[in-house]
Amino acid sequence: SFGSFTTPVPHMHGREGVSGLEGVIGRHESPGPSTSSDRTFPWTPGVNPPVPWQVDVDGAREEARRQVAQMLKRPEDLARLPELKEAVAAKLQRLDLVMTSQLEAATDGTRVGLDGLQKARGAVLRTRDNFSQIEAPSKGEKAGGLADNHHLIRDLAVMRANISRTIRDAEAVVALPEDAARAIELLDDDEQNLFECWERLSELAQRARPARAALEAARRRADNDTTAISMTEPAAAQFAAIDDAMDRFETTLWRSVRGSLFAGRGGSAALARAMRVVEEQEALDELLVEKAEKVRERAVRKNKASEELVDSIVMVSKHYKRQVLREIREAVPERFEMTVGSLVTDPGGEEATNVPVVIENLDILMQQLTELYDYAVPAFPTKYKIFELVVAPAWHKQICLFIDRLVEVARDLSNADIIAVLNWYQSYAAQMDALGVEVETEPSESEVAVGTPPVSVHDKNGGLQPGGKNEKGDSPSVLSIESFLSSTHGAVMTTNKSDKISSDEVEYTMSDDEEGGDVQMTYPVGFFELVNIYTSRMTKTVQTWSANLRRMTTTQPLKPAEDGTLWTASDVEFFRLLNEQLEVAMSGGKILVSAAAMVISSALSGFASEQYKRLSGEGVSSTNAALASPSFSRHFRTTSNVIENAAERAVMTAAKNVDYNVLLAGVNDASRCHRLALEMESSLVDALQSSDAMKRLVKKAGAAATGKSSVVRPAIDLFLANMEHCAAAAAAAVTSDPSVISLFGQMYAVDKGGTSPWLEGEVTETLVATVLDYLGDVVQFVTRDLASMVNEAVFNRVVKHMIEACMKQLQTIRPETVGRMEEDENALRECFEDFLPSNRLDLGLQRLADVRDLAAADDTESFVLAYGLVVQSMPELGIEPAERLLAAREDIPRATQREVLEECRELLSNQMAIRK
Repeated sequence: SFGSFTTPVPHMHGREGVSGLEGVIGRHESPGPSTSSDRTFPWTPGVNPPVPWQVDVDGAREEARRQVAQMLKRPEDLARLPELKEAVAAKLQRLDLVMTSQLEAATDGTRVGLDGLQKARGAVLRTRDNFSQIEAPSKGEKAGGLADNHHLIRDLAVMRANISRTIRDAEAVVALPEDAARAIELLDDDEQNLFECWERLSELAQRARPARAALEAARRRADNDTTAISMTEPAAAQFAAIDDAMDRFETTLWRSVRGSLFAGRGGSAALARAMRVVEEQEALDELLVEKAEKVRERAVRKNKASEELVDSIVMVSKHYKRQVLREIREAVPERFEMTVGSLVTDPGGEEATNVPVVIENLDILMQQLTELYDYAVPAFPTKYKIFELVVAPAWHKQICLFIDRLVEVARDLSNADIIAVLNWYQSYAAQMDALGVEVETEPSESEVAVGTPPVSVHDKNGGLQPGGKNEKGDSPSVLSIESFLSSTHGAVMTTNKSDKISSDEVEYTMSDDEEGGDVQMTYPVGFFELVNIYTSRMTKTVQTWSANLRRMTTTQPLKPAEDGTLWTASDVEFFRLLNEQLEVAMSGGKILVSAAAMVISSALSGFASEQYKRLSGEGVSSTNAALASPSFSRHFRTTSNVIENAAERAVMTAAKNVDYNVLLAGVNDASRCHRLALEMESSLVDALQSSDAMKRLVKKAGAAATGKSSVVRPAIDLFLANMEHCAAAAAAAVTSDPSVISLFGQMYAVDKGGTSPWLEGEVTETLVATVLDYLGDVVQFVTRDLASMVNEAVFNRVVKHMIEACMKQLQTIRPETVGRMEEDENALRECFEDFLPSNRLDLGLQRLADVRDLAAADDTESFVLAYGLVVQSMPELGIEPAERLLAAREDIPRATQREVLEECRELLSNQMAIRK
């Protein structure tokens, strides 16, 4: 016998019910309840009662009217009416799909229930007839003979039943090809019969499984028995018909899935039918596996072999769910290849890739993805998370691979094309976010760590490299960024081979078996190369612009503003160009902003270094005189004082080689550059949306930015230092004026005849008049908020030179010396009181007063106390004030001077120890 081959099998339940094939494996459940029509019936109160749901329907309608009236109660709300209609239409479409599936399932459940009742009634009637036939012989005269031969009758009955079952099984096997052909004809007539076709084929396959397993077992037992093998050949052909029919069905099923995925509204119903088949097959596989496990457990308990019995129950699992996921993943690259595959030309080809057309087609793809989300995704069970775990990862993988293809032709793309691609990715990420999937819009920390090293625009000396010309031999315009965006030339910098991430090494999607967990939509690796190419071109362009601006600075005169202040126009132009570059980079996402920030920070540092060179007079002779108007021109010579440190040496070099008005304009320029650099830093922080991102860039910037709060901070500090340098240099230029040096040389000096222009007040009067002339230039040419800084630097220099003159030239303290010193202090106060606040004046004049008090001390104790004040205010003078002024005191004996000097040295040592 082939086993219970002809066991009746009920029809399948719906998607939400249990498979009808449970009857084959011993599970019987009642069919699902039928679903009533959604039609509402009119009723008249007091005449005929309403249907049960009529009150709820009417209440829902009233609530809907109330909500619509609430949403459109203002006139301006009418503008949202088309949007609301579109949203309601989409929601109704999704509800229609759900209701259709539920109604189909309910209808199938009702049909199965009715069929079951009909079969049960027929079985009851047949059982009654059988009992009647059994009871009839037992009432006759030969009933006793039947009872005596009961064992023979039982054997004959069993033999008859086995022979009948074998015949029926054989007839059913012979009929398999015909039944399979009729099932396939359902698909040929209409693919809407997909589920019914699967139901019939699955029933045939499951009913044939016991006979198939029995024949296979017989073949194994017969081993090399040729007779047994020949007996199986016809049956094998019949079973092959089932397999062929199932193959045809599955081909149609997967073609329907692929064809419906991007078919929009028209493909949603077909996709729902296909997914109903998939879900029922998955449920059937699960039920059969559970049944097989129970059979194995019983066999183990009874110590009996059960492989043949298990084979008669279990079919090979179809894994329809895994296959449908695979079909979706394969459909996505096909869609990309069809839409944009031919738009990317080969590298070095005759025609360059038309990026605007590429982006237009990518937008079409995104529209198709949105339609897939609206119409195809609702056809899948929610537990699949089909969009989040399958469609979106497969889609993102194709985006990344397509970007890799663009990278291959990136050197043929213009800068505007690269920006357009990067900008499109930002809109793509926003669209995916609207669909509920988060896509990385910037690389992770690990990816940044192996990215492009910081791009430098400096030479070995810290300055900007000289700009070159493009391949046509023309320098790009300083005033236009359009030329930069349209350019496809420029230096190309790539990452090291050891650091570069290959797209082949990155897995963008989950495997076919993966069904849960978060899927990371990583940032495309190809963008690193695009950004490298863009920033290398940007670097070269900025170098060229900087070189052009330096030439403008050396050839154009200073530009007075409306208020008379002096400026260098090229500085503003430089920041305007950098801001344009940043504005363009912002449309390419955070990674491009980060890369642009590295270029901008290097350019700013280089520009600040070049500004310092220009304003410090390094390598400058008299050519800077052309920068100032001839009426402003002055001549300087260096002082003979020894310069003790580099900063002072740079200040004195600038005072000698740079025009005074250029230094004053430099104060304005450096201050403005400092302010613009701060604004640039703020813009970068806003563009990166985090100050922490700026701190991370510090690590890439190298030693120059170590310990800084941002990558732009070194340049900001340089501009501030340049401003202070120009103020100090301008002050040094005042005190380096030959006439001023001559006046300092006459201060505190008395000739042998006892006459002295200084004692008479002529020297101080002339000095004050000269300084006032310079201060007038400061007020006129320097902005009001910075003029006090320059004036204070001039004041401090004058005080310093007066103290130095006192230490070197005061040979004898006369009765009128102290009075003259006090008058000098008053003259300086009058000179600077209109330019400096009183607290600043008092601080500087107090130093002169301390020296005067030291000169006026009339005993040892007062001298030591006065010297202590000098040491506190001017520790850099050391013991010299005590030595000089003691030597100038003719009224103090030498021995006493030595004792006082020892006390002063001890006091100085104590002060130095306290300071340490």
